[in-house]
Amino acid sequence: MIQPPQRTAFSHVHPILTRAQDNDANGHIAGSTVHAYFETAIHAFLIEHAELDLRDGELAAFVVSSAADFYALPSFPDVLEVALGVTRLAGSTVEYRLALYRPGEAQACAAGTVVQVFIDRASGQPVALPAQLMAKLAALLERTH
Repeated sequence: MIQPPQRTAFSHVHPILTRAQDNDANGHIAGSTVHAYFETAIHAFLIEHAELDLRDGELAAFVVSSAADFYALPSFPDVLEVALGVTRLAGSTVEYRLALYRPGEAQACAAGTVVQVFIDRASGQPVALPAQLMAKLAALLERTH
């Protein structure tokens, strides 16, 4: 298990409103739902800050790997925040570092990584990150180390 990251390590935070169906049979947020929260925060950043059209644009982004460690058990109706950073940029690949927090709390409920590969939608082939996207992601990289 990795050590939970400190909230202060992140400069970008995305709010998450939990729903009743997010809870698992034990009454806590399901692990698969935490991964969905992570992807939601990544896609929101790419759409809102990097101005990517992930549905119909020239680039498509695919998750090729994800992992998470859990430290606390949030549940509906908690309001949560996903903190987002970048640990690696290489060619067509971005590795994100994420952490799930309750607002105002320093201790993460969960933390993990997501690796995403960008492809050219028309050819289906990996493509180097465009300069504008690289700059937006590099700003997150600088703040997470």
